[in-house]
Amino acid sequence: MAAEKYNYRGTENTGFHATVTDSYVLVPPNFKKKEFFDVEVVETQISKTRLVGLFSAGNSNCLLVPRELSDLERNVLEESNIEFEVLESRYNALGNLILCNDKGALVSEKLSEFKEEIEESLDVPVTIGDISGLNPGVSGVCNSKGAVIHRDADESDAELVKKALKLERVDIGTVSLGSPYIGSGALVNTQHMLVSEETSGPEIGRLDSTVF
Repeated sequence: MAAEKYNYRGTENTGFHATVTDSYVLVPPNFKKKEFFDVEVVETQISKTRLVGLFSAGNSNCLLVPRELSDLERNVLEESNIEFEVLESRYNALGNLILCNDKGALVSEKLSEFKEEIEESLDVPVTIGDISGLNPGVSGVCNSKGAVIHRDADESDAELVKKALKLERVDIGTVSLGSPYIGSGALVNTQHMLVSEETSGPEIGRLDSTVF
Protein backbone atom coordinates (compact mmCIF):
# COMPACT_ATOMS: atom_id res chain seq x y z
CA MET A 1 0.00 0.00 0.00
CA ALA A 2 1.15 3.52 -0.80
CA ALA A 3 -0.27 6.57 0.97
CA GLU A 4 0.33 10.22 0.23
CA LYS A 5 -1.14 13.60 1.12
CA TYR A 6 -2.32 16.12 -1.45
CA ASN A 7 -4.50 19.21 -1.56
CA TYR A 8 -5.77 20.14 -5.01
CA ARG A 9 -5.64 23.89 -5.57
CA GLY A 10 -5.23 24.47 -1.84
CA THR A 11 -8.42 22.72 -0.71
CA GLU A 12 -8.59 19.85 1.76
CA ASN A 13 -11.53 18.35 -0.16
CA THR A 14 -9.32 15.98 -2.12
CA GLY A 15 -12.12 13.45 -2.46
CA PHE A 16 -14.42 15.93 -4.20
CA HIS A 17 -11.93 16.40 -7.02
CA ALA A 18 -11.31 12.88 -8.35
CA THR A 19 -12.98 9.51 -8.88
CA VAL A 20 -10.71 6.53 -8.30
CA THR A 21 -11.15 2.85 -9.20
CA ASP A 22 -8.87 -0.12 -9.81
CA SER A 23 -8.95 0.42 -13.58
CA TYR A 24 -9.06 4.19 -14.07
CA VAL A 25 -8.82 7.58 -12.36
CA LEU A 26 -10.82 10.63 -13.37
CA VAL A 27 -9.20 13.93 -12.39
CA PRO A 28 -9.59 17.66 -13.17
CA PRO A 29 -6.95 19.71 -15.03
CA ASN A 30 -3.59 20.13 -13.28
CA PHE A 31 -4.24 17.46 -10.65
CA LYS A 32 -0.57 16.93 -9.76
CA LYS A 33 -1.04 13.45 -8.29
CA LYS A 34 -2.84 12.14 -11.37
CA GLU A 35 -0.31 9.33 -11.96
CA PHE A 36 -0.22 8.26 -8.30
CA PHE A 37 -2.77 5.45 -8.61
CA ASP A 38 -0.93 3.75 -11.49
CA VAL A 39 -4.03 3.12 -13.63
CA GLU A 40 -5.47 4.83 -16.70
CA VAL A 41 -5.86 8.57 -16.06
CA VAL A 42 -8.49 10.71 -17.76
CA GLU A 43 -8.24 14.45 -17.22
CA THR A 44 -11.48 16.38 -17.60
CA GLN A 45 -14.07 18.51 -15.91
CA ILE A 46 -17.53 17.22 -15.06
CA SER A 47 -20.57 19.49 -15.35
CA LYS A 48 -18.11 22.25 -16.31
CA THR A 49 -16.52 22.15 -12.86
CA ARG A 50 -13.31 20.77 -11.35
CA LEU A 51 -15.37 18.88 -8.76
CA VAL A 52 -14.98 15.63 -10.64
CA GLY A 53 -15.39 13.44 -7.56
CA LEU A 54 -18.48 15.28 -6.42
CA PHE A 55 -20.31 14.96 -9.74
CA SER A 56 -19.31 11.40 -10.72
CA ALA A 57 -19.10 7.95 -9.18
CA GLY A 58 -18.05 4.58 -10.47
CA ASN A 59 -16.23 1.30 -10.19
CA SER A 60 -13.92 -0.63 -12.52
CA ASN A 61 -16.86 -1.51 -14.75
CA CYS A 62 -18.42 1.88 -15.40
CA LEU A 63 -18.42 5.57 -14.54
CA LEU A 64 -21.71 7.29 -13.73
CA VAL A 65 -22.01 10.94 -14.73
CA PRO A 66 -24.83 13.52 -14.49
CA ARG A 67 -27.05 14.79 -17.26
CA GLU A 68 -25.24 18.15 -17.10
CA LEU A 69 -22.23 16.55 -18.79
CA SER A 70 -21.06 18.94 -21.50
CA ASP A 71 -20.38 17.92 -25.10
CA LEU A 72 -16.65 18.49 -24.59
CA GLU A 73 -16.62 16.32 -21.48
CA ARG A 74 -18.57 13.61 -23.29
CA ASN A 75 -16.02 13.66 -26.11
CA VAL A 76 -13.16 13.24 -23.65
CA LEU A 77 -14.82 10.22 -22.06
CA GLU A 78 -15.70 8.71 -25.43
CA GLU A 79 -12.06 8.96 -26.48
CA SER A 80 -10.92 7.16 -23.32
CA ASN A 81 -11.21 3.48 -22.44
CA ILE A 82 -13.78 4.18 -19.73
CA GLU A 83 -17.30 2.86 -20.03
CA PHE A 84 -19.68 5.56 -18.82
CA GLU A 85 -23.40 6.07 -18.34
CA VAL A 86 -25.33 9.33 -18.01
CA LEU A 87 -27.95 9.30 -15.25
CA GLU A 88 -30.89 11.54 -16.11
CA SER A 89 -31.52 12.49 -12.49
CA ARG A 90 -32.06 15.99 -11.13
CA TYR A 91 -29.77 14.96 -8.28
CA ASN A 92 -26.42 15.48 -9.94
CA ALA A 93 -23.88 15.16 -7.07
CA LEU A 94 -23.43 11.46 -7.77
CA GLY A 95 -20.20 11.22 -5.80
CA ASN A 96 -22.11 12.30 -2.70
CA LEU A 97 -24.96 9.89 -3.33
CA ILE A 98 -23.19 6.67 -4.30
CA LEU A 99 -20.65 4.58 -2.38
CA CYS A 100 -19.51 1.68 -4.54
CA ASN A 101 -16.79 -0.81 -5.32
CA ASP A 102 -16.42 -3.75 -7.69
CA LYS A 103 -18.74 -5.91 -5.56
CA GLY A 104 -21.71 -3.68 -4.75
CA ALA A 105 -23.13 -0.20 -4.33
CA LEU A 106 -24.91 1.67 -1.55
CA VAL A 107 -27.06 4.36 -3.13
CA SER A 108 -29.08 7.23 -1.67
CA GLU A 109 -32.86 7.03 -1.70
CA LYS A 110 -32.73 10.11 -3.95
CA LEU A 111 -31.59 7.85 -6.78
CA SER A 112 -33.93 4.94 -6.04
CA GLU A 113 -35.78 5.27 -9.34
CA PHE A 114 -32.47 4.61 -11.11
CA LYS A 115 -31.63 1.48 -9.09
CA GLU A 116 -31.89 -0.97 -12.00
CA GLU A 117 -29.96 1.34 -14.33
CA ILE A 118 -27.17 1.73 -11.80
CA GLU A 119 -27.04 -2.04 -11.23
CA GLU A 120 -26.79 -2.69 -14.95
CA SER A 121 -24.15 -0.01 -15.50
CA LEU A 122 -21.89 -0.85 -12.55
CA ASP A 123 -22.64 -4.58 -12.93
CA VAL A 124 -23.07 -5.01 -9.17
CA PRO A 125 -26.05 -5.36 -6.79
CA VAL A 126 -27.41 -2.02 -5.55
CA THR A 127 -28.70 -1.41 -2.04
CA ILE A 128 -30.74 1.71 -1.31
CA GLY A 129 -29.81 3.28 2.02
CA ASP A 130 -27.84 5.86 3.96
CA ILE A 131 -25.13 6.09 6.60
CA SER A 132 -26.40 7.56 9.85
CA GLY A 133 -29.11 9.38 7.89
CA LEU A 134 -26.56 10.91 5.51
CA ASN A 135 -25.71 10.43 1.84
CA PRO A 136 -23.43 7.38 1.56
CA GLY A 137 -20.91 8.72 -0.94
CA VAL A 138 -19.73 11.67 1.12
CA SER A 139 -19.99 9.69 4.36
CA GLY A 140 -17.56 6.93 3.47
CA VAL A 141 -14.64 5.77 1.40
CA CYS A 142 -14.10 2.20 0.26
CA ASN A 143 -12.37 -0.26 -1.98
CA SER A 144 -13.14 -3.94 -2.45
CA LYS A 145 -11.55 -4.87 0.89
CA GLY A 146 -12.92 -2.42 3.44
CA ALA A 147 -14.59 0.91 4.17
CA VAL A 148 -14.24 3.72 6.68
CA ILE A 149 -17.46 5.60 7.33
CA HIS A 150 -18.84 8.61 9.22
CA ARG A 151 -17.84 8.73 12.90
CA ASP A 152 -21.51 8.87 13.98
CA ALA A 153 -22.35 5.62 12.21
CA ASP A 154 -23.63 2.84 14.47
CA GLU A 155 -23.38 -0.92 14.21
CA SER A 156 -26.40 -1.18 11.93
CA ASP A 157 -24.85 1.36 9.52
CA ALA A 158 -21.61 -0.61 9.49
CA GLU A 159 -23.45 -3.87 8.81
CA LEU A 160 -25.41 -2.24 5.99
CA VAL A 161 -22.21 -1.04 4.31
CA LYS A 162 -20.46 -4.36 4.88
CA LYS A 163 -23.33 -6.33 3.34
CA ALA A 164 -24.02 -3.92 0.46
CA LEU A 165 -20.38 -3.77 -0.63
CA LYS A 166 -19.44 -7.35 0.38
CA LEU A 167 -16.56 -6.17 2.55
CA GLU A 168 -14.20 -7.82 4.99
CA ARG A 169 -13.91 -4.78 7.28
CA VAL A 170 -15.87 -1.61 8.07
CA ASP A 171 -14.77 0.96 10.64
CA ILE A 172 -15.67 4.52 11.60
CA GLY A 173 -13.26 7.43 11.39
CA THR A 174 -12.47 10.96 10.26
CA VAL A 175 -10.21 12.83 7.83
CA SER A 176 -8.69 16.30 7.70
CA LEU A 177 -8.26 16.60 11.49
CA GLY A 178 -11.76 15.60 12.48
CA SER A 179 -14.07 15.85 9.47
CA PRO A 180 -16.57 12.97 9.59
CA TYR A 181 -17.23 13.28 5.85
CA ILE A 182 -14.66 10.71 4.83
CA GLY A 183 -15.56 10.87 1.15
CA SER A 184 -14.63 14.54 0.98
CA GLY A 185 -11.03 14.09 2.06
CA ALA A 186 -9.82 10.68 0.89
CA LEU A 187 -9.43 8.62 -2.29
CA VAL A 188 -8.57 4.91 -2.31
CA ASN A 189 -8.33 1.89 -4.54
CA THR A 190 -6.99 -1.51 -3.54
CA GLN A 191 -3.37 -0.42 -3.81
CA HIS A 192 -3.15 3.30 -3.02
CA MET A 193 -4.57 6.01 -0.79
CA LEU A 194 -4.54 9.78 -1.25
CA VAL A 195 -5.73 12.02 1.58
CA SER A 196 -5.83 15.73 2.32
CA GLU A 197 -2.69 17.32 3.72
CA GLU A 198 -4.58 18.06 6.93
CA THR A 199 -5.28 14.38 7.60
CA SER A 200 -3.44 13.21 10.71
CA GLY A 201 -1.32 10.13 11.25
CA PRO A 202 -3.94 8.38 13.40
CA GLU A 203 -6.61 9.10 10.76
CA ILE A 204 -4.39 7.62 8.05
CA GLY A 205 -3.68 4.64 10.30
CA ARG A 206 -7.38 3.95 10.73
CA LEU A 207 -7.89 4.05 6.97
CA ASP A 208 -4.81 1.93 6.32
CA SER A 209 -5.78 -0.82 8.76
CA THR A 210 -9.31 -1.01 7.36
CA VAL A 211 -8.98 -0.82 3.58
CA PHE A 212 -5.60 -2.54 3.07
